[in-house]
Amino acid sequence: MTGDRWGRVKDLFHQALDRPEAGRDAFLVQECGDDVALLEEVRSLVAAGSRSETFLEAGIDPSIRPAVGHYQVERVIGRGGMGVVYLAFDTKLRRRVTLKAISPGFSHDPARRERLRREARAAADLNHPGIATVYALEEFGPELFIAAEYIPGETLREEISKGPAPIERAFETATALAGALAAAHDRGVIHRDLKPENVIRMPDGGIKILDFGLAQMTFESRDETQLPPQGRVIGTPAYMAPEQIRREACDGRTDLFAFGVLMFELMAGAHPFSGQDTPSTLARILETSPELPAIAPDDAHRRVREELSAIVRRCLAKSPDARFSSAHALLVALEAIRNGGARREAGQTRGPDQAMRWWEFHQGAACFSYGALMVPLWMAREAIGNRMGMLVFLTGLLGTVAAVVLRLHLWFAASSLPDEWRAQRAQSHPWLRAAELALVAALAAAGVWILDARPALGAVLLSAALAVLLSFIVIEPATTRAAFKRF
Repeated sequence: MTGDRWGRVKDLFHQALDRPEAGRDAFLVQECGDDVALLEEVRSLVAAGSRSETFLEAGIDPSIRPAVGHYQVERVIGRGGMGVVYLAFDTKLRRRVTLKAISPGFSHDPARRERLRREARAAADLNHPGIATVYALEEFGPELFIAAEYIPGETLREEISKGPAPIERAFETATALAGALAAAHDRGVIHRDLKPENVIRMPDGGIKILDFGLAQMTFESRDETQLPPQGRVIGTPAYMAPEQIRREACDGRTDLFAFGVLMFELMAGAHPFSGQDTPSTLARILETSPELPAIAPDDAHRRVREELSAIVRRCLAKSPDARFSSAHALLVALEAIRNGGARREAGQTRGPDQAMRWWEFHQGAACFSYGALMVPLWMAREAIGNRMGMLVFLTGLLGTVAAVVLRLHLWFAASSLPDEWRAQRAQSHPWLRAAELALVAALAAAGVWILDARPALGAVLLSAALAVLLSFIVIEPATTRAAFKRF
């Protein structure tokens, strides 16, 4: 979006908010004329800017029933965009649970009921220590409830209100959050409403992510996953990624933006895009690039703070492509910080890791050896003769070319694209193994074929086939694990 275009969007946005809600859309239609893209852009911002965080407060029924089915209700422990959360006791399984319900005033709203069902389905599919466990979706008469794990502790919002967290706690929180998000994304679930209120700090220091009410399942269609109330933008405005505000497609990198906002707050004690009101906060999300406070030269944890700050800045990038490619890549970067500290504590230098050097040597040696093996294989072609000899040679040659290209690609990815190495290896590994098996088959077939006629050459080829096989089945997995523990 150009500067002039954004200026026009902002002007219409503020003019619309100054008007009564009933007349806003007619005003925008008139002002935007035939520019449908402009109309949708401003509508999106107005919808997010006018979202009320407390519209359900008046709908909470103060007279809580003492029992809901086999759940004995104790008290209200939270209110939010969906309704109310009760603390209750499950008389069947003899444990305390939370019951999340739609506010009484909206219990018959089909959209809100479907959203509660979707939350239950999304969270129930996740099994991770950093994500609250959903036990059941209960329906008693006209009312719908999610029965979930009760987690004592305080939210990160309460923690942030006390000021910046110690860097050790911030780092451990970041690592735990990244691990939980990676687990959710692996199951095709994008949270889309990650914020301090939705993260609980347990008494043992661990964290749990709550509230998957806005979760998007990536295996469903966009129409099935959006479910916006009254056509509004969904999410908490202060934690929306730019693509959410613009109602563009969301993926796991949308959660990484919210992660960056949350971690900025935890480290600095203040929101990175805080404005005087929701519209100004949204404008700052779209326009500004915040910086964490300067690090004192004598800070005992200066290295960790600098590297964690760099990770947070990357998560706050406006473009999803500029963020980490996945929560797994984010977790890799965080583990690299920990590993760097462990190496220093062990008295090691910051130079190339010995295991990484050995892995790189293995790649280079394999490429060179595979190429060199084409010489005896060509000699065997002459001994085998006819078209069969050429077929064996071509099989080995094609396998060698493919294996060398893929190994050099992984070498490049490890040195230049560390955040993407895991994904690149997963994509390349089946092809690499197929290529090397083709080479082994060609070497073994040639060796057996000419063993009687040329025993020395046949023995060389059979030995080479065994060496290649052992190299990629036994040796390489060990060198890879040693070099890429953090992956």
